[in-house]
Amino acid sequence: MNARGFSLIELVVTMAITLVITSGMFSFIHSARRVFEVDLEHTDIQQRARVATDTLFRDLVMAGAGLQSPALAPFRRGSINPDMPGSAFPDRVSVLYVPPDSAAGPITATYGRRVDAAGVPHLTRYDGAASEMPLVDQVVGVRFEYFDADGQLIVMGRFADGPWIPDAVSADRFDADLRAIRRVRAYVRLRPARVFAAAPLADLEVAIDVSPRNLNLQ
Repeated sequence: MNARGFSLIELVVTMAITLVITSGMFSFIHSARRVFEVDLEHTDIQQRARVATDTLFRDLVMAGAGLQSPALAPFRRGSINPDMPGSAFPDRVSVLYVPPDSAAGPITATYGRRVDAAGVPHLTRYDGAASEMPLVDQVVGVRFEYFDADGQLIVMGRFADGPWIPDAVSADRFDADLRAIRRVRAYVRLRPARVFAAAPLADLEVAIDVSPRNLNLQ
């Protein structure tokens, strides 16, 4: 700089330095925003996992309260799209129980997975009548395993090969091995609701083990 002001070269150099600094600041802000969004998505998927496992636990732990019939069954019960008698599936479970403070009779809850019209997969809870509610979205997998009093896994085929109660032709028949269930393990696999190309999040699979207190009194 001289008495006449900045030279052209000085102005060009100053502008170049300013652009470099500004570009660096915007890059930092963009990176920080991306990290913030990824953290939000990570928190969201964990929250959805908590909702899924808490809801499953509340019904599973009550299985069998006030009832003598099989309280846990690997098929869909109810008036809408029930599974065929004698069938068994690893991706659904029906729970029966009578709440201690309820005079309305037994509660039926069937958990499974359903994809809505927009292609979004949900964990759902069906009440055995007319209501099937989505509980958690972006659920890409649901699976249940069952264990006996000795802690041994009961393979799914044992729930569909008899002997049948009350008999092999009854419309309400069930496999006698359902009475051997003492513990159930539920797996729920969730995917992120948003996809980040630069920092993709992996699916999250959670599992809970539930020993229904009423089944273990039998």
